[in-house]
Amino acid sequence: MNNNSTKIEIAKKLQTIEGEIIVPLASKQIKSKKFETNRWPYFLALPFMWLLIIYVIIKKLIYGAFGSKPKINSFFFDGIGKSSRKVKEYASSWRALDIVYNHPFSYSKTIGNLVDEYYWNGLNCQGLRNRRKLIKEELRNVILKINEKKEIKIISLACGSAEVLIEIMAELKTKGIKIKALLIDIDEDALERAKELAKQYNLLEDIKTEKNSTHSIIEIANKFKPDIIEMMGFIDYLKQEDAINLAKDIKESLNPNGYFVTCNINHNLEQYFLTWVINWPMIYRKPKELIEISTKAGFESQRIIYEPLKIHGILIAKK
Repeated sequence: MNNNSTKIEIAKKLQTIEGEIIVPLASKQIKSKKFETNRWPYFLALPFMWLLIIYVIIKKLIYGAFGSKPKINSFFFDGIGKSSRKVKEYASSWRALDIVYNHPFSYSKTIGNLVDEYYWNGLNCQGLRNRRKLIKEELRNVILKINEKKEIKIISLACGSAEVLIEIMAELKTKGIKIKALLIDIDEDALERAKELAKQYNLLEDIKTEKNSTHSIIEIANKFKPDIIEMMGFIDYLKQEDAINLAKDIKESLNPNGYFVTCNINHNLEQYFLTWVINWPMIYRKPKELIEISTKAGFESQRIIYEPLKIHGILIAKK
């Protein structure tokens, strides 16, 4: 299938309401059972956001001239915002995603908390939480498509805490769908967190963890024989050629008619704020660039669907 024949979809609403899914953990006080689409306050705030970006760029240039980096980028972000500071410290890691995904939206209204509240309602944070919900929905649909098998095998590459996959496994296990997952990450803390979550969902017997990199996927898959390989967020840090080469290895690693599920961030109004103020640089791709990853890797077919803010796209490719 070529790029021109791949329809770009935009999700409108969730097919499965989040509240209907088994979520036993107390930390799962998810703000909304539907997609978040609160745009206008953040469009209106763009001039202030750009002032902060320019200020931080100048500040970093001055510090860089003296061979150092500022500990605090902006008083109005990581200065008084405690969660904001943690996300900046953990930027590009599963810990930062965990803070945004599971940010509590009901707490004391101190100045610092109000600052956090403002940023964690921003477009990119709304988009991330939308991505989480959309990934869960699309990955669930892929699993159900191949449910004729007695046992479905899934590899989660660069898995982080594997929170979304573990929640899906817990939900589908109650419906008699057997899933075995192999969680791969180079961060031992991420794998430990995944095991903690699996224990809370009574899934320890259904998962295995392995400290390894994406470069070993063919060797790993030869032993595990996956029906699905999911990799959420990692492409955000890969150049196009590297992403295509990894997708080729993933295709080779899948069982016949297997699926590759991944995602990537699109260009958006807040991307320079993420890069400069939050210290979170990523590789932003237009839809055609995301589609190119699977077509050049040789997948038979693919779907691409964006959450309603069109910041995060999900790619589902079939071998």
